[in-house]
Amino acid sequence: MNSTGMREFYCLYLGSMKKIQSLSRAILLFCLLLLNDAYGESLENLDNLVEKLSPSVVRIETASKEKDLNITGDPFFDEFFKRQFGNQSGRKLRPGVGSGFVYGKDGFIVTNFHVVKNADDISIVLHNEKKYEARIIGTDARTDLALLKIDTQDSINEVRIGNSDALRIGEWVIAIGNPLGLGTTVTTGIISAKSRYVDELGSYVDFIQTDAALNKGNSGGPLFNLSGEIVGVNTAIAARGQGIGFAIPINIAIGVIEELKTNGKVQRGWLGVLIQPISHELADLLELKSTDGALVSEVVSDGPAFKAGLKRGDIILSINKMKIKKMEDLPRNVGKLKPKMLAKLEVLRDGKTIDISVRLGTLPITEVSKKQSTESDSLARKKFGFEVKELRIDSDSTDKKVVVVKTYQTMDPPNALLKGDIILEINRQPVEDIEQFNSIVSNIRPNQNCLFVIQRQFQNNLVTLYKSVRSTN
Repeated sequence: MNSTGMREFYCLYLGSMKKIQSLSRAILLFCLLLLNDAYGESLENLDNLVEKLSPSVVRIETASKEKDLNITGDPFFDEFFKRQFGNQSGRKLRPGVGSGFVYGKDGFIVTNFHVVKNADDISIVLHNEKKYEARIIGTDARTDLALLKIDTQDSINEVRIGNSDALRIGEWVIAIGNPLGLGTTVTTGIISAKSRYVDELGSYVDFIQTDAALNKGNSGGPLFNLSGEIVGVNTAIAARGQGIGFAIPINIAIGVIEELKTNGKVQRGWLGVLIQPISHELADLLELKSTDGALVSEVVSDGPAFKAGLKRGDIILSINKMKIKKMEDLPRNVGKLKPKMLAKLEVLRDGKTIDISVRLGTLPITEVSKKQSTESDSLARKKFGFEVKELRIDSDSTDKKVVVVKTYQTMDPPNALLKGDIILEINRQPVEDIEQFNSIVSNIRPNQNCLFVIQRQFQNNLVTLYKSVRSTN
């Protein structure tokens, strides 16, 4: 082909490419217009949708009676003053506000447990400002849900139940509630994230995260999708952030609500173990191939897991063939099971996978607790940046434990161990007294990553944890 032919071919090629690019832009523009139409139509009709949804949302007003105050400190004189001057310092009503929604036409109302906790009087105010006294049918503190009931002959608007599992990140949602006691307020936003674990809110809920504005008083109110279906129960906001709110997925809430409706309470299976996540450092020290699973840090004595043969250091990989990818998956899956049900566990122990079947117990309200005390003096400051002392932990026992009594900034990582921690093992060697501790520590090399098993006080519970600490000298 001569040079003239080459130029003609090149010109034809460029012309074809320009036509293809123009066609591509047109197709892209058309798709964007269609997408905008789909969302724009819903958002444009938002006022009509809100008008339709608002009657299913209620305002909750509570009153809690404060305890009697002591005037003189002497019951006799306190009673004298009350008779002479009236009970001016007596029981005062402390008001509270929240939100809720109508669940069914029988007068059932759903809200958060913390909205009605400790309330002596509960009133439900409907969209038409009619007020009704409410009674508690049941509550579940672990999911922060409460089911109330009002008696009315009037027709009331109930919510339509959606499917929270079908929510997509970026999807528009509507929050309706009673923030700060101002009355019915509507805010919009998007689904920012799904399956959020929020440490302060417990282990039994995969929260929906949204940037729809939520404030005090929104608690218990509904989160709707643009189809007008409830997809979540607004529950909390991030104290240290803006535009971060959390809602209980309606698919989780419905199971709890129905059980409260039937039994007035929720019964959950109990495995009887304390667990922790597996960090990359722990995975290296335990010679694990991944961070999947829940690490058993303690087995409750005489609990279901104890009787079935689970041990500290076991890693639970699945329960009834449901994989445990992260620690939070285990309590959620166990919580879906009922007492006396059989849970089949896949467990990793000493590098080998074994199957253990556990007959679940009933989840107790309180956990195991013990007393602690602290003093000081130790040896390990040079190697680890903390000091220990052999102390008696329980006043009813003669047994002593090795306890961290002081920490320094040289610890690596900082605050890996805290004052009051009880050291049970170092590098899989038991620490029963100060002599064993000194013997183990003296053989640790400089800059060695060490696996500590400790017990730490959390509120009233003494829990066992695995910690990675690097020696400095």
